[in-house]
Amino acid sequence: MTRWLFIALISIAGCSYAPEPVRSTGQDLSPSLVSAPALDVTRLAKTDDCADCHSDVASHWTNSAHAYASFDNPWYRASIDQFRKERGKDESRFCAGCHDPLLLISGDIDREVRPENELAYAGITCLVCHSVESTRPDGNASFALTNRAVLLPDPANPDEIEAHRARLTMKPLRTAALCGSCHRSFSSPSIGNDNHLPGIDDLGDWASSAFAGAVQDQLTSVEENSCQGCHMPAESASDGEMAGAIDGIVSSHRWTASHTAMAMQLPDRRHAEQATKQLAGAVVVDIGAVRAGPRRYLLPQESRVRGAERLVFDVLLENRGAGHRFPGGVRDMQDVWVEVEVRDASGKLLALSRPNQDGNDDVFMLRATVLDAEATPEILHQVHRFSAPAFDRTLPAHDAQAVRYSMMLPRRIELPLRVDTRLLHRKHSLEFQALACAASGTERGVHFAQGAEDRGKVALDPCLEQPVTEVGAATVWMGRGAAERNPTGGAGRSVIERLLTQALALLHSKQEHVHVAKPSIERALRVARESKSAVLSARALVLRARLSSAQGRPDEAAAFADRAKALIGENPVLDRVRGDAYARVWRWSEAADAYQRVADASPLDPRAWRDLARAYGSLSQDLNALSAADAGLRLAPRDESLLRSRALALESMGRPEAASAKERWLAHRAPDAQPQLLAACEQEHQRCRRDRQPIPHYTLSPPRKAIHASINPG
Repeated sequence: MTRWLFIALISIAGCSYAPEPVRSTGQDLSPSLVSAPALDVTRLAKTDDCADCHSDVASHWTNSAHAYASFDNPWYRASIDQFRKERGKDESRFCAGCHDPLLLISGDIDREVRPENELAYAGITCLVCHSVESTRPDGNASFALTNRAVLLPDPANPDEIEAHRARLTMKPLRTAALCGSCHRSFSSPSIGNDNHLPGIDDLGDWASSAFAGAVQDQLTSVEENSCQGCHMPAESASDGEMAGAIDGIVSSHRWTASHTAMAMQLPDRRHAEQATKQLAGAVVVDIGAVRAGPRRYLLPQESRVRGAERLVFDVLLENRGAGHRFPGGVRDMQDVWVEVEVRDASGKLLALSRPNQDGNDDVFMLRATVLDAEATPEILHQVHRFSAPAFDRTLPAHDAQAVRYSMMLPRRIELPLRVDTRLLHRKHSLEFQALACAASGTERGVHFAQGAEDRGKVALDPCLEQPVTEVGAATVWMGRGAAERNPTGGAGRSVIERLLTQALALLHSKQEHVHVAKPSIERALRVARESKSAVLSARALVLRARLSSAQGRPDEAAAFADRAKALIGENPVLDRVRGDAYARVWRWSEAADAYQRVADASPLDPRAWRDLARAYGSLSQDLNALSAADAGLRLAPRDESLLRSRALALESMGRPEAASAKERWLAHRAPDAQPQLLAACEQEHQRCRRDRQPIPHYTLSPPRKAIHASINPG
């Protein structure tokens, strides 16, 4: 405990976590958390002089999501106009910090934003990102801008070039913290809502993933990567890129991410290509265990099916490619869904799950659901109406989800059955697209479209049919003759990879059903032993340890972790598995020892400190709990669990700041009304009843008229 005593002494000396106030600037920018001195907004808006030396980067930016972040973005304009109408202009600074920093700093956001306002087309300019001198991990635009002048250098003067480079590449520029200052958000009473609700948190999701070097609860083999590494890939530079290229390479400034609806309308097709490339393959899609009548099979090709019996199978989704949740960003308005088709050997369509003209309640959506005050899912991203989170069906990095489908087979069928499944992505839900489309047809919308064209920009049209991109797919066969057919897509992987994905997904079952993962794990172990692969065996043993942990058998879980250790050596993943197993049965001393090693291995992961603070708090080791909570809160200042651990530790120690710490914790608790709202939603909405279950179960019906989605070529 010597190490922890040292950290605790630092806390006592005055370096413990405390909420950082926004630096005083003489202007009120709240509820945005932007900190800015007096700035020349006209200079911040100017981008053409950047293009003189950085033609490639400037051309990327000109057609980027950052350039279209403001009122010339019809999707954003529809949303913020509704917010401003119902909640107020001052409150809309909450949005403006990230979307409209120049309108915010100029004060124009506090008035009617008209189509003739030049700043309404500025977006996030070069000098906004390149003038961030510090960041905080709060989100909601928690960055500070500098007013230091920018020297435009003489290309022949190395000293001037170096001074220019030093000014425009300040410390935050190449860090995840810069991106996270906006790609983390929350709503709160500061915008008139009843309570605090966490929102986008791509920063936190990435920081707790193996892409950021964090310790997982299963063994992974991904290379560490940053926000910039994924979203600003290297591109060959042209001769016009005088100063920004290194060895003929420049970092892309397109930031297309998944905004395919915008990218398809931009003149440079590389924006759409980048978006499609990042989406395709991000999630592995497979079809797992099959139950035909009373018989269960681990792999579809081994199944035997008969007419007039019930067929049940799992579609498996594993996030292998995204360093945060998939889909990321604004998770309550993404349109990502699973389609399933079942056909017999003659090609006859037997069953279908696909969006249709009656809505998509019968389609599994990868989406977060937030409830309004009437317990209705808020599907138009009207943040000012958010009352409580319901559930989040997006996929964490390195994790898997099972979706169960069942159907009654016809009496007469031709075998083998063919089952096709696809995961499809569309940027905006059709309901939100309709809202944006209607707003674009108003006089205001038409004037903003004309204003964009007058300034040489594309007048984005939200009414155009959105592209639909295939993220992943799988095809399998079931029944007699299936073994002679080759599965494709995610189902074409090796047997052991498929079994490991299946087990990972099934470990999310309810506790009384989690044993269904055991046959997949045990078979994976046998296959791994036969292949003589120590790594594959260790991966299966870690899953087996997690199964024992979920069943409340910590010693058994530790024994499986020790077997994995014998194969691959000590690994902090094994400590996380041990810590979780001990914590589940309140063996806090052993849990704390394991979690301590996890935190040592991934000190920038808020989840590691959250677990450790809870363990030490449960042991009444208040000083250590406080130190762990402080460490975590420096990374995630509004994390409810960390705030609770800190408040309880201070209260137990009789420290004078306990009252304010408790007040801050209570201000960030889950809403008291959440259980009642969710219960009411389950009564009224099928999606709340079904999709909040660990493994949602969909009943496939005979085909009916469906909306056929067009798939992006490539």
